[in-house]
Amino acid sequence: MRAKVLVVDDEQSLRQLFKMLLEKEGYSVDVGGSLEDASQAIGQNLYDLVLTDLKMAAEDDGLKVLRAAVQKDPATQVVILTAYGTIESAKDAMRLGAYDYIQKPFNNNDLRALVRRALEKRGVVAERTQELRAQVRDTASFEGIVGRDETMLKVFALIDRVAPTGANIMILGESGTGKELVATALHRRSPRRDFPFVPINCAAIPETLMESELFGHVRGAFTGAVKTKKGLFETAHKGTLFLDEVGELPPSMQSKLLRAIQERSIRRIGGNEDIPVDVRIVCASKRNLEDEMKAGRFRDDLFFRLNVIQIVVPPLRERREDIPVLALQFVEKFAARREKPIHGIHDDAMAALAAYNFPGNVRELENIIERATIIEHGEIITLDSLTPAVATGGVGEAAGGVTWLTNNVSSPLFENAELTNNVTPGESQPGELPKIGTSLHVLPEFSLESFSSGDLSLDVAMEWMEKDILVKALSRAEGSRTGAAKLLNISFRSLRYRLDKHGIE
Repeated sequence: MRAKVLVVDDEQSLRQLFKMLLEKEGYSVDVGGSLEDASQAIGQNLYDLVLTDLKMAAEDDGLKVLRAAVQKDPATQVVILTAYGTIESAKDAMRLGAYDYIQKPFNNNDLRALVRRALEKRGVVAERTQELRAQVRDTASFEGIVGRDETMLKVFALIDRVAPTGANIMILGESGTGKELVATALHRRSPRRDFPFVPINCAAIPETLMESELFGHVRGAFTGAVKTKKGLFETAHKGTLFLDEVGELPPSMQSKLLRAIQERSIRRIGGNEDIPVDVRIVCASKRNLEDEMKAGRFRDDLFFRLNVIQIVVPPLRERREDIPVLALQFVEKFAARREKPIHGIHDDAMAALAAYNFPGNVRELENIIERATIIEHGEIITLDSLTPAVATGGVGEAAGGVTWLTNNVSSPLFENAELTNNVTPGESQPGELPKIGTSLHVLPEFSLESFSSGDLSLDVAMEWMEKDILVKALSRAEGSRTGAAKLLNISFRSLRYRLDKHGIE
């Protein structure tokens, strides 16, 4: 398969030159003349390599292309095209994750060699990503973060790609999704791992104390300052400073934080000396900071300093494959803490958990399991031990009294199943369900000849394939709807809706 390359440059003659040269080398080449063109192309395609001009309509357009490409596929390599006056900026881009840069005007042979090296690096990164996926699928854990759902595998791959860079990272996600765990993983996988990881919850510190917490103070600076105190910036020197809920910072502190990031130095309250600090900033917010910025509540210049690379942590309702793994881990944790002999979850209780939407995300699941271990008198968590909101969710019948055990995250329905990586077409036989545990990206073989002229549409084809998969899942689960929902990694309610839609009894 030919390598796919995107070239982004606001000079049409250069775009065409790149396209001609690279297509002669056998690559598939798309071109764009702006950040908007690049964003649209990256949104619709997976590229092995992106070559982007550093400065187009805005000075940081090239960095935005870099960020979009890496977030879409962490294996994508980015080469910066730069003029003489922006070489230092290009080197900065490399520190943020670009593979290399080439100066305009360039030698054609140098360009060909650079492209070949970048694509070789892409292969190495892709292989590393596959190894990471296999490891996570086996252990259901990455740097202390539990998860094997496809959405979390993408987050893990992005962490692995950007952690070694010096880029500031913005982590977005709802409350309870584990943003601090992601920040900790970034620190552990970075060259700063041997230095401090210093978290601060910006929403929990009163405004009057925030400046002292971040920058410190000297003795006598204010009433109660009986001795000189180091701030968290100094404490995190050479390490990582994690600013949780950064969107809660008041405007006065936003400007002081921006100065510290730009100048790489701080000044204690009441002090006259600028103190150099070398910290990597990782921040998190449950707020949509772009909306806050547009509303004037968050400084745009601070936002762009913090939002070099963005990691979005999905809510638990979008990673349902992780619910059993997380639930069983929490059972093991709280049973040991309370010295209770609980070692599993009954199937109807697990089905109820899988059907629940968890507005409080992983933190809510943890609280639910802690409550259940307190209430449960037996050795297995039952439906009666769950909170009413979960237990009365209408999850349907239990699958024959099946139990999920803490020493085996698969229920007996999965005894003969093989947990696999993201499956590619051809790994399942035509007309059969994919192996249990996959994301069901492989569908039964579809024949255009099955439909007469004029009757075929994409919607018709998708409906046909969905019905075929539902029937096969029910057959494999021996008629159990709960079992079929587990095979397909969907909630019981979702399965029931789809069965009713297709008239399947």
